[in-house]
Amino acid sequence: MRRHWRELVELALAADDIYAAAALYPHADDADRERLGARLFVARRDCLALAACTFAHGAVLAELARLAAANRDETLKLRLARNPATPGDALARFADTHDAPAPRLACLLARHAQAPRALLATLAAQSEDLDVLRALCENVGVPSELLTLVEQRGIAVLQRLLAIHLATDPQTLLQLWKSTRTSAVRAQVLRHPCCPETLLHTLPSSPAERRSLALQARAPATILAQLARDEDPGVRRAAALNANTPAGALIGLCFDAQAIVRRVVATRRDLPLKVVEWLIGNDDPWVRRTLARNPACPAEWLERLVNDAESEVRRAVARHPDCPARLVAQLAGDPAPWVRAGVAMRADLPGALLRRLAADEDVDVLSGIARHPATPQAQLARLAAHPVADVRRGVILNREASRRVLLQLRHEPYPLHRVLVFEHPNLTDADRWRMRFDPDREARARLFGYFGRALGPVVSAAAGAPPPAAASPHPLDDDALQDELPEQDMQHDSPCPTNTMESR
Repeated sequence: MRRHWRELVELALAADDIYAAAALYPHADDADRERLGARLFVARRDCLALAACTFAHGAVLAELARLAAANRDETLKLRLARNPATPGDALARFADTHDAPAPRLACLLARHAQAPRALLATLAAQSEDLDVLRALCENVGVPSELLTLVEQRGIAVLQRLLAIHLATDPQTLLQLWKSTRTSAVRAQVLRHPCCPETLLHTLPSSPAERRSLALQARAPATILAQLARDEDPGVRRAAALNANTPAGALIGLCFDAQAIVRRVVATRRDLPLKVVEWLIGNDDPWVRRTLARNPACPAEWLERLVNDAESEVRRAVARHPDCPARLVAQLAGDPAPWVRAGVAMRADLPGALLRRLAADEDVDVLSGIARHPATPQAQLARLAAHPVADVRRGVILNREASRRVLLQLRHEPYPLHRVLVFEHPNLTDADRWRMRFDPDREARARLFGYFGRALGPVVSAAAGAPPPAAASPHPLDDDALQDELPEQDMQHDSPCPTNTMESR
């Protein structure tokens, strides 16, 4: 393991980019961290690139934050504050001074989801900058007491943001309702999950407020019945979405003059059979399409939709979880490729239909076959050589694809595909080790991160003592790997490639 770790470190240090070294840094011991740190944190250009890297490890970003605070590097601070992966303790360094952070930096800190509560509390109590307070109200991690503190300032332009925030408590929402006549703010208060109970029993005058009340999960059934008859189609549509709307009101909504209302009714999982019967002959194709995909539609009613003139309706029938086998067989021969692709996506596809669709020439159909868990490995091997990337990606995403099939795809031209192959559970660590020379910098960083977690001295020491010398060869040993793999699988994996570290 130490030999493989040393090789990873040397490869990372010799690379023309810093991302492989950054992937190893969190898992290295003190000596290797010093060597990797000299590669990562000396050049300001590299520090700025790492600070903007969203897949960088928190330990790397924390060290960058220490350097930024020590050197008073405002540009580096801004990049770290903008990076969503920067940990909270690193962000706290930027406010741990006698001077308040610059307005632009303060806005980024106030909006950052990882910002610690103490930092957010300081910004809420001391900042007078409207942009900072707005950023604070947009932060999903702000606790309710800080939102109450902001509301007490009485800033009108922040009221709607406070009413939207899920952490706002009922008392603050009630205070917002009383302190404003703005319809947009009141509508958000009515839609809020913590909306005070006293506000849910009266019909508002504004259509926006009535739409919000119709969407409120705690709205009384009597109010929802009235909203289902509202003159505004948006209000009726919202009432059709509410699971508490009475069944009697749904009957009226399924005959609504507006198609957008009927489409929403067709999505409900609690539709009575009579409503299904009324909707199944609707003149709007999207109503029929939605109903055909809805599990509430009984399988016997799909007979009326399987020959629909709209291909989207027939595809929805093919995707219905309880579609009868006879209808599935009929749709497997549909003239529209998108319909046949819907059949190919079914997990319960019979073997005969699977073989029939495997001979299809449409890319969408073959992509579905490539992802199907019952597709034979010989067929997956043929699809792995398909010229279209979507089909090959279907093979990679197939959890049942064998190791032998996956080995064909290790040299895919798309970095994302190679990363997905690397992460497939049926690939061995020995196979993964041979992908360590990936030419794409982000893909290589992800690969090195995996090996760093598996082989790094910090991880190895925590896992316990190494195995005895008489143990079987390590799964990453090249000698063991050569005995395991046939020669044709090794032809592109020279141990000393000449150009593997060149940027793409």
